[in-house]
Amino acid sequence: MKIDEKISLLKKIIQEIKNISENLDNDNNFEKKIDELNKELSGLKKGIRESVEELEEFLEEENARS
Repeated sequence: MKIDEKISLLKKIIQEIKNISENLDNDNNFEKKIDELNKELSGLKKGIRESVEELEEFLEEENARS
């Protein structure tokens, strides 16, 4: 998954969490969904962070060659 796709999915998940939070009536199903989305969000953040680190390493290597 490309970085822009991860960011797009991240935005979608954040919006979904906001929507659920606004409609939350102490419903256990909403809480479970929020937990699932938070886990997915954490995974995406980790993936983006790793992609950025890889990109930084690549750029450092390219700069060293120049």
